[in-house]
Amino acid sequence: MDIKVYFNSVDTECLGCEELSEDTMFRMIQINSKRNPFEMDLSCVEADIAIVGVGEESELFTGADIIRKQFYALKQHRKRIKIVDLGNIKIGKTQKDTYSAMADVCSCLLQNRVIPLILAKSNDLAIGNYMAYEQIGQIINVFNLDSEIDFKEIKEEIDETNYLTYMFCNQPNYLFNYTHAAYQSYFVVPELIDLMDQMRFETYRLGAVQNKIECTEPLIRNADMVIADVNSIRASDAPSSQNPHGLYGEEFCKIVNFAGMSDKLTSIGFYGYRPEYDTDFRTAKLVSHAMWYFIEGYNWRKNDFPYKDQKNYYKFSVLMPNDINIVFYKSKKSERWWMQVSCPDELQEKYLRHFLIPCTYDDYKEAMEGQLPERWLLAYNKLNL
Repeated sequence: MDIKVYFNSVDTECLGCEELSEDTMFRMIQINSKRNPFEMDLSCVEADIAIVGVGEESELFTGADIIRKQFYALKQHRKRIKIVDLGNIKIGKTQKDTYSAMADVCSCLLQNRVIPLILAKSNDLAIGNYMAYEQIGQIINVFNLDSEIDFKEIKEEIDETNYLTYMFCNQPNYLFNYTHAAYQSYFVVPELIDLMDQMRFETYRLGAVQNKIECTEPLIRNADMVIADVNSIRASDAPSSQNPHGLYGEEFCKIVNFAGMSDKLTSIGFYGYRPEYDTDFRTAKLVSHAMWYFIEGYNWRKNDFPYKDQKNYYKFSVLMPNDINIVFYKSKKSERWWMQVSCPDELQEKYLRHFLIPCTYDDYKEAMEGQLPERWLLAYNKLNL
């Protein structure tokens, strides 16, 4: 199936990009533009990253167009990778049609080992990305950066307040682990945090993330899919968010940079940009910077994951007081850490990508002191229900 039929091309002339200099991102990206539309079958697209916007009703330029205009003007990286901009997915007659189109596009890209980088106004459109993994039958981990946890009863249809309900509850379910970072307690009822704990999902308050931003690296390194909501950023840095508190712009970009560095991650989406609330395009510029940092992180990928080749890792075995043996791996390339979680033999093939979980040196030290690392215990309980 040629996914080209799902897209509107990018009007680079109306965006004012044609005069950009040769050292800008615009000059290195292959763009499905009105002047030079793609002739190839997009089902066979060859690239490292594909920018995928999602259309909006009754607007000449979408939020995705405004962001890409800022992104095109940024300078190129020292190391070149192949990036394509496929344009904007057409809005369907119904919400489900749009989700389905996104799923078809993203599943096609994933099967071609191309990372979808999604730009969409509403965060419920992350469902389209998630449905792509359902289509290809891949069990995944999701990392969500958002000030709220959008888990509510679906009464009529999926929207931006309840889309996580679909992700958590749809059957058959392909979600192994869900991590929510930077939530703010005055937006989230305590009972919902308790429920997340019961489902053995991970939640981290904004303060915990800001106190030690480096601790988000192993969390995001464990993810296949990232949802980055603009509303997680404070309004002083991103006026579109209208959130007086939140991540600083540099913190948001740092976390997205970690996502780019992760060999496991295969898709990312930036959601929640509303141009009508933006001032001087500051939010669009910040999101474009985050995109640039994601690509910068991608350039630093090391093909670094222990289940592929354990020869390039130091191996440490820690025998706990309760006779549990935890095996830690430290990469000789990047010095990053993983720990192996006990998994029944009959499930090891199914959960090959999930019983080796990213961790930190602090987790290793905790185990050496006789304490089970919390993330090891969480994963163990999931694998040994």
